[in-house]
Amino acid sequence: MKQKVIIKLFMDRNDQRSRTKAFKIAVSQPGVESVAIQEGDNYNLDVVGEHIDAVVLTNCLRKKLGHAQLVSVGPVAADDNNASANAEASEPVTTQPQPYSYPDFGVPQYQVYEVRDPNPECCSIM
Repeated sequence: MKQKVIIKLFMDRNDQRSRTKAFKIAVSQPGVESVAIQEGDNYNLDVVGEHIDAVVLTNCLRKKLGHAQLVSVGPVAADDNNASANAEASEPVTTQPQPYSYPDFGVPQYQVYEVRDPNPECCSIM
């Protein structure tokens, strides 16, 4: 099921760099199909896709851009996606939801150095 997430971004109107960052962050999330920014009082980031984690997306935007507010999460309306709805109606397709994959960094590797005492018979404290 496709869903639409709307996030309100509070940033400067002339800041192209912040808009580019917002696009890159949104597109990097799993399941995202399209992203658009609507201008108004503030910028609204509209994200459409399947199985989008809206909270993770909002938190990533907050970390990189400052202030972001999750406005709504809901299914895509039929008006937004008429062409693809007609195409899907003619061909039944079964898809399995893709599980989220988090990066696996594994066990950190440390260098091990052996330090030998030149005089093992003496006490190191005295």
